[in-house]
Amino acid sequence: MIYFLALVSIALGAVAQFLIKLGSDRLVTSGSTWRTLASLFTNPQIIAGLAVFGASFLVWVFVVRNLPLSIAYPMVSLGYVIVFLLSAVYLREPVSLQKVAGIALIIAGVIIMNLH
Repeated sequence: MIYFLALVSIALGAVAQFLIKLGSDRLVTSGSTWRTLASLFTNPQIIAGLAVFGASFLVWVFVVRNLPLSIAYPMVSLGYVIVFLLSAVYLREPVSLQKVAGIALIIAGVIIMNLH
């Protein structure tokens, strides 16, 4: 159960990054600093991203309370895998052999770190 919650927290963190990326593409950056800040704090995707980060944080607190940090924290790198998949599928970012190899190494590393 605790590993499932760790994955939920990590997935929420990755989705938050994705939402912030979507929102950042719609920021107003011309004009005054105040206009840019207003655009930042009224952007629905950025606000949603921050809310999802908050949910991720709350779940993560429970995870690290119940799992050794030396096991839990390396699992956070799975967020890179999720962001890579979201970026490739929804943002149509390029997928290269080097990226796939890196993702495979991350997954292998997490598996090795969690062998008891």
